[in-house]
Amino acid sequence: MNAGQPGPGERAPDFDLLAAGSGRRVSLRGSAGRPRVLIFHLQGTAPTAREINRAVREHYPSPEDVLVASVIDLSIVPPVYWMTVGLVLGQAYENAAAELPPETDPADYVVILPDWGGRVSRAYGARRTNRAAAIVVVDEDSNLSGFYQGERPVEAVLEMLA
Repeated sequence: MNAGQPGPGERAPDFDLLAAGSGRRVSLRGSAGRPRVLIFHLQGTAPTAREINRAVREHYPSPEDVLVASVIDLSIVPPVYWMTVGLVLGQAYENAAAELPPETDPADYVVILPDWGGRVSRAYGARRTNRAAAIVVVDEDSNLSGFYQGERPVEAVLEMLA
């Protein structure tokens, strides 16, 4: 656990972000009543987010059971490049949505949350996500169930959700 990072059982830091691609507003309060899996990653660790999403959906097929969201710390991106990065994230959303069954609403299954100022990433203690994705599981009452950043993220997430 990183210094300044909330621990298991503590109240999860609140957040309110606009999802890339769908334009849907996603917040801690707005998604209460179900567990939330927040995957903090950058481009190089994005495959971990896809693996986790697939594994969680195998065990919890409905987004009403568990919300899985990618949170991308974009605080190092100068504002002059924000539009370009937004287009890249929109394309990532479209690519992921194209892999879903046609009757599926992609906004429920593909949740990419740009953290432009890095506030949410800092609040959750997610660091060095260019090396390994950081995973936070928040329970249905908005308390932290756990934090993991290591070599077995899929197994760790499924254990925290069980």
